Amino acid sequence: MGCGSSNKIIIIINLDRNNSFYYTGEYVNGNVQLNIVDGELAASEICIKLIGEIGYTTSRTGSDGRGHTNIQTQYHHIPFYSSEFTIAQSANEQQQLVYDQGKYSWPFQILLTEDLPPTINDHRSYPRVRYYLQVIIDKISYRSNTKETPYLNIFPHVNLLQNPQCLISTTFDNKNKKGVILKGILNKSGIIPGESITGTLEIENPRKVLIKCIYVTLFQNYEIELNSQRLKIFETILPEIVNLKNEQIREPFSIIIPPNILPPSYKFNGGLQAIVNVHIHYLIKFEVIVEGIFCDFHVDIPIILGTEPNPDPHQQQIFNSLTTSDVPNYEQSEFKDSDPPPDYDSVVLNVE
Repeated sequence: MGCGSSNKIIIIINLDRNNSFYYTGEYVNGNVQLNIVDGELAASEICIKLIGEIGYTTSRTGSDGRGHTNIQTQYHHIPFYSSEFTIAQSANEQQQLVYDQGKYSWPFQILLTEDLPPTINDHRSYPRVRYYLQVIIDKISYRSNTKETPYLNIFPHVNLLQNPQCLISTTFDNKNKKGVILKGILNKSGIIPGESITGTLEIENPRKVLIKCIYVTLFQNYEIELNSQRLKIFETILPEIVNLKNEQIREPFSIIIPPNILPPSYKFNGGLQAIVNVHIHYLIKFEVIVEGIFCDFHVDIPIILGTEPNPDPHQQQIFNSLTTSDVPNYEQSEFKDSDPPPDYDSVVLNVE
């Protein structure tokens, strides 16, 4: 029977924390509130599902039949993860649970497995990795009548101590056509937000051309299926190397990574109906600005952005006290008719 068309039912999902930020290995706790305003609900089972899904786009060339072509964007949604918690179930298949007009509430608890990619981008953006909760009544998905869906930010643990390669120094070098040579050492290639990138730069400048400045930029790169993007996280200028013509320059540097909530470096290859690929990684770019045409040059150094252990003992307290507005990818937002989370049991792969 389920929810008949004459029924008026309000479903609300409440979480146990305001910021909806979780690490893998944690439990997602909360409760489901069911308000039957009119009629009754008869169901064999009521459960709640946590769904992980990627979204990406492709383009295809279409024709209007009159010789004109146009580029059409296709939107793809593929679930790669699902975890279910049963909140009410009848004793046998022949007997249904019947709920009369009134308010009902059930607690739930869902364990997050360890091998999950991090939330990437806002849940309305493409490409993206997003997680959300849906109530399932007799295998039919329902969302709240208030059109609000709990979206979760989920990050995997990336413990740099488990990867000793991240903790040793890294050397790099490059040069331009005027013979300016940049050499450098990063004290380590694994960092976490709020930590400092430290090392030393050496510049050989035999022709004593003007070194205007050196930009240091942190980039985030990610690939979600067929989509990829590079985002600039922050940029600064090394203050001690500005407008110099020295033949030899040697300067230590220390640059603090902003303590923003950033998804860690991670590579995921898995899924439910099909294998999906998610890869997020970071790099530091040193760009030397030199006087003259086409004389600028740069070097990119891959780094690993981790989540733990925290060198700052207060950082975990900061994470625990975050509010919804502090977490960039999470919102309790209204569904758009053009982009609702698909009913889990009716999802098909939109791959051309």
